Formats: sequence, structure tokens, C-alpha cells
Amino acid sequence: MATFALVSGLNTYVLNGLGTHKGGNGMKVFWVGKRLAFGSTIRNWEDVRRLHELGVTHLVNLRSKRCRTKLRSFHRLWLPFPDDKAPRPNCFYRDALRFYQKAMRRPKSKVLCMCHHGVCRSASLAYFLLRTDGFPPTRAKATVLKARRCARVIPAYRESGENFLSLHKMQQFIKGKRGKS
Repeated sequence: MATFALVSGLNTYVLNGLGTHKGGNGMKVFWVGKRLAFGSTIRNWEDVRRLHELGVTHLVNLRSKRCRTKLRSFHRLWLPFPDDKAPRPNCFYRDALRFYQKAMRRPKSKVLCMCHHGVCRSASLAYFLLRTDGFPPTRAKATVLKARRCARVIPAYRESGENFLSLHKMQQFIKGKRGKS
């Protein structure tokens, strides 16, 4: 039986008691879809167990620390970028998209994007992944903010992600054209 708590009727889960960072109440997970969530970092083995109870199978770790031992039981991608509000390189979005698409090929997989507090980096990546799923920009942002009101889709992260998506769509179109010739 799960020992996490559903908070205020939303798909928000506090996974343990008092956290170690200012204002924290432990690891938090915010669902933006049936198979995609964002949140704060894994702090202990109890968080790992509870994530498994939630069905999380894949993790995108946006922190500079790898937390290798706690993450071994998940499929994982480590994208260590500081929360500097600066644009991300295309390789960041390319790797995130490949990992997400591979995870979504498995019918029962669930992906969690995590950063330190679960406010900026993970929320912005969840926005990007919703966009890759076909959400329009306003709906993707509204979905993230509905899951966590204090989440921030950082303009530089959003714009670099949108630029990558435009480039990616053009490359896919060109590949499709070449394949049909």
C-alpha cells in the first residue's frame, strides 16, 4: 500500500516527511499526464520505493549530482545543467526527446523529470515534452502550472526548446521527403 499523500485534490504527491531544503516537505511529484511527471529530487530510499509504487520507470535527472545508487532501479538519463535561466543547447533537447520517445514505446512506462526543487528545470522540461506530444504552447504551459502553481516555465528554456522543435520537425520532414523519393 502506498504511503504517499495526495495533496489538495491535484495529482501531486509528497513522498516523505520534512525535507532537507528550505520550505520543503520532502520529494514532490506533479503529474502533467498519465505517464509524465516533474518534481523535486529523490532524497532517500523511501522516495525510491514510493516512486516505484507510483509506477515511475524512467527518470530524467537535471541535477549536477548523479545520485547513482538511488537511481539504479530506474531507466535514467542524466542531463546536468545549472538552473541559470540560460538557453539550453540542442543536444540537451535531442537527448531528452530520444529518451522520452524510447520510454513511451513501452506501454506501462512513466517518466519523471526531476531537479532540486521541482520548480524551474523539471517544469520547463515537462513543458517541452508536452510540446513534443502535440500540445500547443499555451496548453502545455497551463498544464504545467495547473499541476504546480509555483512552477516556472523559464523563457530561455522554453525558447531554446521551441527552436529545437522547429529544427527537429524540419529535419523529420526532409527525411520523410528523402525516404519517399
